[in-house]
Amino acid sequence: MDGKETASMEGRPSPPGDLRVRDQCVYFHSSEEMPELLPGSVDVIVTSPPYNRGKRYHPSYDDHRPETEYLAFLERVFRECHRVLSPTGVFFLNVGDGAEDQGKSERVCRVAEAAGFRRRQTLIWVKSLLGKGHFTPSGRGRSFANVFEYVFLLVKGPGYRLDPKAVGIPYADKSNVGRYSPVDRRDAGNVWFIPYEETTGATRKKGHEAPFPVGLPHRAIRCVPGASLVLDPFAGTGATLSAADALGIRGVGYEPYPDPALIQRRIDTPYVPREEILIPDLEKSVRFLAARAGPLPFPEGPGSSQRKRERWRVVRDVIQRLGGD
Repeated sequence: MDGKETASMEGRPSPPGDLRVRDQCVYFHSSEEMPELLPGSVDVIVTSPPYNRGKRYHPSYDDHRPETEYLAFLERVFRECHRVLSPTGVFFLNVGDGAEDQGKSERVCRVAEAAGFRRRQTLIWVKSLLGKGHFTPSGRGRSFANVFEYVFLLVKGPGYRLDPKAVGIPYADKSNVGRYSPVDRRDAGNVWFIPYEETTGATRKKGHEAPFPVGLPHRAIRCVPGASLVLDPFAGTGATLSAADALGIRGVGYEPYPDPALIQRRIDTPYVPREEILIPDLEKSVRFLAARAGPLPFPEGPGSSQRKRERWRVVRDVIQRLGGD
């Protein structure tokens, strides 16, 4: 704690926090009460609550409570989140189902709705696809392992705005540039492929039982135009604050069972987003062959049937879509 105070969204001083790393501030107490934050002062909330299925977060924390007690705890936190979120703010709530507790994500989302939030959309966060990325095996011979989790998009009212193109992808058909958008960027949709680099496995990696990758909050924050204050009520390792730091935005987190050195290290580690390719070997191969083959000559002459010309157009279109000449 550096003893300094920072201005809140409304110009009033706020406490410096128990840990400060540049513009990121972490309070080492439960987010059931967040007196440090003024009503309506937060633009974006990105968080993932404890799973309540026996994870080893901290020796003093019981992650296997009766469900009624667990949901009541979450409702207290969500009501505080509702208090501090701006009327135009956005709340990204990440919850994953386990092999033995399917449907828990839906029950948690309903608690958020009971706290006053409106559910606008369900996003799918894909952690592993086609062999890329990692997940924790959990089927135990009775079900398939979960390779995705839910991210619920919640708001307080109708005045919020998103910018999906801020995290969009290029058009496959370049003729759409200028027709649908002045730039080569389109909405990528509500399925986000953000792979884990490693799983927690049998032993704790990354110093925490269930951290999400920085790429998840980074993408969520970028979707909200003009955001200047980010909150994570379950800060964990500080992934959300690391994302906020990378984007040059102030962040506040709450963590009653902190590892200060780990949080500081996570925030201090520079995050650089990267484009993910689902089938890298295929795309690399097509690009290589397209570059070596050069321009495809259009079939001409008496032996050039309509079918040949159509096949040429299909091949040419595929190469152009994948970046060939």
